[in-house]
Amino acid sequence: MDVRYALSILTLVTALSVPVLSASAQGDSCVTALVVTHGLHHADGPSTGEASPGCGAGGTHADWYKYIATFTGTINITSCSSGNEPSDDTYLNVFTGDCGALTCVGFNDDMGNNNCPGYFFATYLDIAVTEGETYFIVWSNVFNSDDFDWNLTECFGTVQGNTYNDANSNGAQDAGEMQVGVMLAVNPGGHFVYASQNPYSFCTEAGTYTISVPNPPLYYTAVPATHDYTVATQGQLVTNMDFAFQPIPGMYDGRADIWGWNPWIGNETTYHITYRNVGTEPLSGTVVLTLDDQTDFVSSLPAPTSSSGQTATWTVSNMAPGAIESINVTYHTDETALVTDDVTASVVFNITGTDQTPDDNSDAITAHPTTSFDPNEKLVDATLITPADVADGKALEYVVHFQNTGNAPAVNVVVRDMIDSDLDLGTFEMIGATHPYAVWIEGNEIEWTFADILLPDSSADFDGSQGAFSYRITPKSTTLPGTLIENRADIYFDFNPAILTNTVVTEVALSEGIQDALHATGLRMHPSPSTGHVTVRWLDGDVTNARITVMDLLGRAVYTTNISRLGNANGQVLDLSGLPEGTYAAWLQGDGVDVKTRFVIQR
Repeated sequence: MDVRYALSILTLVTALSVPVLSASAQGDSCVTALVVTHGLHHADGPSTGEASPGCGAGGTHADWYKYIATFTGTINITSCSSGNEPSDDTYLNVFTGDCGALTCVGFNDDMGNNNCPGYFFATYLDIAVTEGETYFIVWSNVFNSDDFDWNLTECFGTVQGNTYNDANSNGAQDAGEMQVGVMLAVNPGGHFVYASQNPYSFCTEAGTYTISVPNPPLYYTAVPATHDYTVATQGQLVTNMDFAFQPIPGMYDGRADIWGWNPWIGNETTYHITYRNVGTEPLSGTVVLTLDDQTDFVSSLPAPTSSSGQTATWTVSNMAPGAIESINVTYHTDETALVTDDVTASVVFNITGTDQTPDDNSDAITAHPTTSFDPNEKLVDATLITPADVADGKALEYVVHFQNTGNAPAVNVVVRDMIDSDLDLGTFEMIGATHPYAVWIEGNEIEWTFADILLPDSSADFDGSQGAFSYRITPKSTTLPGTLIENRADIYFDFNPAILTNTVVTEVALSEGIQDALHATGLRMHPSPSTGHVTVRWLDGDVTNARITVMDLLGRAVYTTNISRLGNANGQVLDLSGLPEGTYAAWLQGDGVDVKTRFVIQR
């Protein structure tokens, strides 16, 4: 899948000339599909016609249209139109090929984060097209058969280029020179493109723009520093927008990261180790994993060079600059572990010679053991950071886990993540992934596509049915104390509805507030200070049969409530507006949990 973004598609629709609404009745089958071009069209409602075959939800009837691409680039199809009724609930399938041998290339139900004001069930889909190929646009009656207007917008222009490690600094990508995944910025407009494969590709409006690399790889110079391009005609293809990253010689620098599942009491789970050569010279050395005393090493891929007790070691030899390697470690958590324990695993990449930045050669992961296994979840490495952390550019590290719990292999997995507006999208960096992927960005939304992943179902292969990836991103320098940085992921397995992960929250808090929260070992009351409406969350999994007691400074109970299940994703809002200003203690009791924390009411 090409990496791309759409520059204000709705603005494009209004800026370009719009043809008169199609007068012909749309076709009821692939063979009789009505030919359409760029512009506004009217669907009379898919109350008749043959169903859409095997591309998302098919419905029982459909309206069929045929589009023949006049250029190579991107088109957008949407039913977001002022002529539609708010209750119009549309569903789109797009195919290529010949009737009787169609291939699904995309489908969409609701616009989601693209937003269509007043029209909550409108559809929105970008499709990469190739000049001369035929595409079938099919509107299905999955939800209703109302008539509606829809737009087909041809991308005004398309930009392509390569990003690579120019090891010999000759300005050309030679055999063996690796692609470099990097964020690109496009201005004016402040849009971002993530180049995760060669060539990267994105859609552009008419005009003159500059592409730059806001955060090039450390010890490398982007050549050129910027690219300017101008698009003046519809369908124009701009190529050779390449960035060569040329090394500064003599830099030795390794980096190690560890991420993975929380410990599962009495069961096996996985840590992922990613180590890389971020310098400009080959590296040799060892990667050493140290497990917590409450966990045991079971196996790894690749196997360690040596293993003894809680320690496993892998030998690294002549690792090329820019290379990234991964180790998947299966470990077992003791049956005696408690949900309130801290379980820590650490990794260090020891290189031969002097490391430029030794602090990033080691990493650790600490988590509380859990009694259950959430197959689709989101994790963040810090639930509280200080304003000093923000000023220092401390990155947050996120992990998304997914598992196919269906009854057949998943061919494709797509994960969508709306990045919080308090995070700097230009600092986005992938840490690692369990399977090959492609990334594209539209606005503040990042989408990972695991095409042809063929993830087996959990009943057939429990370990093989799991996937995951991790990335880091930095809060904006303008983020203030009291800010809540929230994040969740939507996971799509083939044509099934999205599975929503839990929402993780990181609060920017003063040091005193962090100490209070840490004392609670996972109990969180926010915001604090508040005017009296406070959300309580339990960050260490879920606690059932919970009871919250609020006490004043004299230890008197001033508020009590029972909650059947409390966690991070299912927080509970407490109305304490009747309490006077002051400092209070919150006491959480439940199955296996008995903790307290403080919070403040201030008006």
